[in-house]
Amino acid sequence: MSDENVNRSIRELRLRLGMTQEEFAHAVAVTFSTVNRWENGHAKPSKLARRAIEALARRGAPRREGSSGGTERHASEGASLGSESGLVMDAHHPDHQ
Repeated sequence: MSDENVNRSIRELRLRLGMTQEEFAHAVAVTFSTVNRWENGHAKPSKLARRAIEALARRGAPRREGSSGGTERHASEGASLGSESGLVMDAHHPDHQ
């Protein structure tokens, strides 16, 4: 897996979850600038950050207080990046329960 695939996968996951870079950063306990550097290929996530990203993908984006519309996700929905990224495993796979 190339670094470019990891960077693209992070951005795709964030967009799929309907999150801004700032929201994504908060959810995985890093700074906004760190997420920005990941997505732009200037850095790659540490093992600890990758685990946090994987956990976020499994549980889905946190609910926003007072939001309306169809962009909200429930925790049970989760998200998954294709296996080509190697970054996030399918939340419904029996080995990842």
